[in-house]
Amino acid sequence: MNILVYVAGPLFSQAEREFLDKMVDTLAQSAQLNPLTNFFLPHRDGGELGKGPTRNDIFHLDLDKLNSSKVVVALLDGQDVDSGTSIELGYAYAKNKKIFGLITDFRAYCTNDTEPHRPNLMVWGVCEKGQTLFTNLEDLSTEFVRYIRNRKEKGSNISVDIAAPNK
Repeated sequence: MNILVYVAGPLFSQAEREFLDKMVDTLAQSAQLNPLTNFFLPHRDGGELGKGPTRNDIFHLDLDKLNSSKVVVALLDGQDVDSGTSIELGYAYAKNKKIFGLITDFRAYCTNDTEPHRPNLMVWGVCEKGQTLFTNLEDLSTEFVRYIRNRKEKGSNISVDIAAPNK
């Protein structure tokens, strides 16, 4: 299975997991991708600690999926960016992956300053100095689709499974 998109984000509450599921569904539908075969969603596809796989299993699976992905999409909400998400972003940046960030937490962008205080400067930097940071799912989806289509048109090595039409 060729994973196009690795999805990073906090996985500690039902609300976080449900939003990540919604994010995958929205991006997949918009880009006409298969949400199951073109996206790696750790809590859905990698198993959970304490419910089978070991820490080592999960760590190596996540690294493998990061390595095989072309794009990383990260949910950056919260008081601070989740530490695991930050590591995934740094790893993806070092591997020259395309990174998109979504930060819907209004505390991050409702300031009077011209320079944002959030996310962390390093997270901002790996998101192309804020150029691939979005404050809503619709804008993220629009740019994600534009990027995927542009890569396909240029004959990139991106290969995907087209999503089955909804019935």
